[in-house]
Amino acid sequence: MEGYIARDEVIPQAESCPDKQYPEVTWDQYGIIPTNEVAVVGRCGAVKFLATAPSNLVMPAMADRIFGTDVADLQLGHALADQLWEHHGAELIAEALRVRGQAGA
Repeated sequence: MEGYIARDEVIPQAESCPDKQYPEVTWDQYGIIPTNEVAVVGRCGAVKFLATAPSNLVMPAMADRIFGTDVADLQLGHALADQLWEHHGAELIAEALRVRGQAGA
């Protein structure tokens, strides 16, 4: 994912959105132009998880979606975030609580 970002081959669709329950956890969503995939990154402190899936849209091409994110891609992003939370939520929560504890120290 970092390679696509470094080569400017992604379209940011949602950036640094704080989690509703644990604002220390942030969510990013990208459209990956070369692969026509949607990627979601959940991160907190030193912990980061990534999920990708092909966009259900054939048209317009990902590269042409620079003026707005399609609802279908947003829905896919929410599903990917839910999947990440299901598999890695405990780790993200633990890191959020660790970060929160450091902030209060």
